[in-house]
Amino acid sequence: MNKGECSERIRLVDEYSRLISEFNKLLESLKNPKSDRGDTAWIAVERARAESQTAWDAVERHTTDHRCLDLHWSESSDVLQAAAMAALDVILVADDARRYVDFNESAAAVLALPRSEITGRRIDEFFAEACGETIPEAWNSFIADGVQSGFCELIGPAPRRKFEYRAKANFAPGLHLSVLREVRE
Repeated sequence: MNKGECSERIRLVDEYSRLISEFNKLLESLKNPKSDRGDTAWIAVERARAESQTAWDAVERHTTDHRCLDLHWSESSDVLQAAAMAALDVILVADDARRYVDFNESAAAVLALPRSEITGRRIDEFFAEACGETIPEAWNSFIADGVQSGFCELIGPAPRRKFEYRAKANFAPGLHLSVLREVRE
């Protein structure tokens, strides 16, 4: 990530914040018994809601397109990135479509594929179930709950292996983190 991308994301989030504040003010004004609650007021509220949603969509698109994971990278970010890459546990980052967008070296070793062949592939291609549910079922629960932990089994292309995992949804907008540790029986 370069500074331009981070600056652009900050600009986009600031614009979203401005628009969502405007939306909230319009909603609050409707609570005032003396306010105009006619069609014009509701049209203004709906327009502000739509503009806020469009601004948020731009933030998510930028985050995904540029892999811009944090608004304010500290000077220690290189150390943190190096630590994640060197971690012995498998670290995987997926987008809202369940596609892997980033991962550490341990993940590449476990999945037994080069980096270029993992990026963009769906979780379902590597794991058949999680917590006893199909991946789509487990994913829906995960996104709704925000966190998930349990067991999953790697189905391919590497040999089958069982893992314990912990996951955090939306650790950055539209990005979801999973950390896996192999279970040896």
